[in-house]
Amino acid sequence: MHKHRCRRFVSRHTAWYGTVALVFAFLSPGLSIAIAGQVSDPPLYTCLADSETASEIAGIQLCTAEQTATLVNRAETDNLQMRLGALVSRVETAGIGATAGLIGGDVIYRIGGNDVAEAGAAAEQLDMIGTSADTVVNFLRKGRPYRIKLRR
Repeated sequence: MHKHRCRRFVSRHTAWYGTVALVFAFLSPGLSIAIAGQVSDPPLYTCLADSETASEIAGIQLCTAEQTATLVNRAETDNLQMRLGALVSRVETAGIGATAGLIGGDVIYRIGGNDVAEAGAAAEQLDMIGTSADTVVNFLRKGRPYRIKLRR
């Protein structure tokens, strides 16, 4: 029986590195554009003047959220939600808000099933969070809805 040997133009080792290099070359420009896009995205909400308040229980600083032109322009095309609510401007690292995952820029629009349209109402509702049951908090992050549960 005759054994047939097939000669390769390149070794398996060289082919593997070439494939990895090509994949990296094609993906790296898109990756750098995506990362740059995340860093430079303009905010969707800003603080309404003189509306700062705090929730000591949740450990967050709030202000009444005001929609920006960026949100209005992108809402329909990017399927972003536009809601009234309280913008989280600062989160204490040791507070229950931070533990649950709230970050600056989130817009809280419902607490315990009650819609909140401004920072004062949100702080009031957050300060009523109990120790025996979870309180559901609905919020927007970058225009997308999320839900967390808070408890003292």
